[in-house]
Amino acid sequence: MNPSSTAAGLGLLSASTWGGSDFIGGLGSRRAPALLVVASGHMVSLLVLLAICLGTHLALPGRHDIVFSAIGGFEGALSLALFYRALAMGAMGLTAALTGLLTALVPVLFSLFYNGLPTLLASFGLAVGLAAIWLITHSPAAKNPKPNATKRWVPQLSFLRPGNPKSSTGPVLRDALTPETSSVPHPIRVLGEMSGKPQPLTNRENIAPTTTPTALLLGALAGLGFGTQLVLFKMAAGGSLLWIMTAARAAGVAAMLLVLVVIPPKAPWRGFWLFGILAGALDTLGNLFYIQTTRFGRLDVAAMICSLYPAGTILLAALVLREWPTRRQFAGIALALAAVVLLSI
Repeated sequence: MNPSSTAAGLGLLSASTWGGSDFIGGLGSRRAPALLVVASGHMVSLLVLLAICLGTHLALPGRHDIVFSAIGGFEGALSLALFYRALAMGAMGLTAALTGLLTALVPVLFSLFYNGLPTLLASFGLAVGLAAIWLITHSPAAKNPKPNATKRWVPQLSFLRPGNPKSSTGPVLRDALTPETSSVPHPIRVLGEMSGKPQPLTNRENIAPTTTPTALLLGALAGLGFGTQLVLFKMAAGGSLLWIMTAARAAGVAAMLLVLVVIPPKAPWRGFWLFGILAGALDTLGNLFYIQTTRFGRLDVAAMICSLYPAGTILLAALVLREWPTRRQFAGIALALAAVVLLSI
């Protein structure tokens, strides 16, 4: 079998499970603080991974693989906290797009430096993939909001994936029960109030938020962290998949607990376990698929295909919540399919 085709297939599996993880995590954040959803998923998946590894007596990987996977898990969780903070500071579209683009760009640049230039066709596929990520994740705020409209918004965050970007890289999840709509998302306070729930807009608040330089800086740092995590997982891909993921999860749980201790959520700590477990399970599968993808080809190709996961979140939002993509996102999804075909040849 063609290694490129195998890598493309595994990459699509990774993107699909990461997209599903973000979708479920987004639903969970409507009911509980977002970081609690993430932390619970990390903790439960860590326990399951430990039970499997110890129960089946899997051989431990080398110290090199353990160290790189643990560093990736720890810095990826801290990058997630930075990403939340960036989204809480204003308009989310540009910040999320910048984060998603850097998440894919970091491993691409690393691979170009480490492995050299890819083929001309693969280079074109990488360029198409970057354009697709930008179109899918960038949702500009409306310039002329309706003054009397009220709407509750929940950003589709890249809660659990490492690239996400574990991304607000997905669509904005809307409350289907609210009769009136507004085209302006309400800026959330994730690490400030940590409510994890949308707030209704008032007439006084109904103005288009702006993206501050600080938000862009934090979003850029988060994207660099997510992209670095993809590189570190690639460097740890020589060991046992399950032990690599276990080490990453253990370090990620430590980082999440550190964030929760420093800035504890003010909202009630309830209603997050089910969503956290489901999202964490899908995210774990996505990580395993990604690591396996890197074993069949170049890092840049694997990272690019897996970083297209926001398309899966958008499609789930359309099918389940009837939240249809914008024309820009439809174009991005079409470009994403073209990029996968080019990178699989």
